[in-house]
Amino acid sequence: MQRKIIIDTSVYIDLFNKGHYKEIINPFQHVTYLAYPVLHELWMGLKDRREIRLITAWRDRFIQLNRLITPTVATLVLIGEACLRLKMEGKLDPSHPKHYNDVTISATAHQVGATIITKDEKDFQTIRSFIDFDFEGVC
Repeated sequence: MQRKIIIDTSVYIDLFNKGHYKEIINPFQHVTYLAYPVLHELWMGLKDRREIRLITAWRDRFIQLNRLITPTVATLVLIGEACLRLKMEGKLDPSHPKHYNDVTISATAHQVGATIITKDEKDFQTIRSFIDFDFEGVC
């Protein structure tokens, strides 16, 4: 059975801009899902019409394959509870959307049973104490 993965934004940026980590997107090894916060973070970094066309076609493929993950009601509750607990322990800055996005990516990974592939292992390690999900770093 193929492993389910969600690729984090920082990995996609290096993949798209520098050609790094191409082995991760092997469709024979992994079923890749797209967490909607990753899509939003990538949209915020687009610079021109060419990039917009590329990301739009890329996004549409995930939609076609039914692999763009949006949270269920249970996942939305989990996100809120995890954010509250992280904030209460001083591990989440509500004014920094990256933290919220990482919690949301973690919860959507939990929702579909996927492993997050990331360059930001420290951030996800903190979140894992509140949400049950797997992640692994890239070299």
